[in-house]
Amino acid sequence: MTDATIKTDLAGGAGSAKASARKTAAKAATAVKKAAATVAETAVEKTQVAREYVHDKTDAAVAWSKPKAEAAHKAAEEHPLALALGTFVAGAVFGFLLARNFDR
Repeated sequence: MTDATIKTDLAGGAGSAKASARKTAAKAATAVKKAAATVAETAVEKTQVAREYVHDKTDAAVAWSKPKAEAAHKAAEEHPLALALGTFVAGAVFGFLLARNFDR
């Protein structure tokens, strides 16, 4: 016959399991803190890049559109009837395209 008894030392295993669990928890806490710091740093960098991009594009848009807006305003003052008719035609075309699109 064979001996099927299993001999274990439960008291010694529990202590080492607790120590191993504590080490693992400490490593996990350190990894989480490091990941949180990395995420915060990345978010700050991305926000700064986005802020600079928006600032540059806003400056470019103002520089590009201000002379055009002044020219359009001057033309509208000189030819108010042409502006009214052009606006009406543009609105009619846009309305026609919308109505045709909603009929589908």
